Amino acid sequence: MTSAESDYLLRLASLSLSFVGFSSVVVTLRGALGGELSDRHLRLVRLYIEGGFLVTALALVPTLLNFLHIPGTVTWPLSSAAAASILTFVLVIQFRRRRTVELGRFPPWVIAIYGVSIVAVAGLWLNVAGLPFPSSVGPYAVVLTWALCVFGFIFVRTITVFLHRAPLT
Repeated sequence: MTSAESDYLLRLASLSLSFVGFSSVVVTLRGALGGELSDRHLRLVRLYIEGGFLVTALALVPTLLNFLHIPGTVTWPLSSAAAASILTFVLVIQFRRRRTVELGRFPPWVIAIYGVSIVAVAGLWLNVAGLPFPSSVGPYAVVLTWALCVFGFIFVRTITVFLHRAPLT
């Protein structure tokens, strides 16, 4: 792994961890404003925190494999397989959680995110197989960056859900 590859992934891990911390502060603000956490709030909190930690951990995997002297020809397929497996699971779980808490049709922006995310995960599986190009850091870094951007976008789209004051009783 080159220093540029390592540097990018470590910076992505740092940014992702910062996202987890910031989103936790917003949840704390919700409590300070007297609001309780509904099922919708809990689903979103879990998405922010689990998603942020997931990107952080996955961004560190190639560096760990490098420390173990695993060759690059194994590092990228292995890292991509781990990320693709986990992100596939996350997509299914998040679909089920949303369906359980929020009935009705998904908004178009949610459908678009799911669609692009499915394509991104498919790209990781292609990186595992070395198709159409030899396995490399590129698809891995793009998908992890996409995932963090998605979690951040959802955070921005839903922040008002957390900052509304609870009605006085």
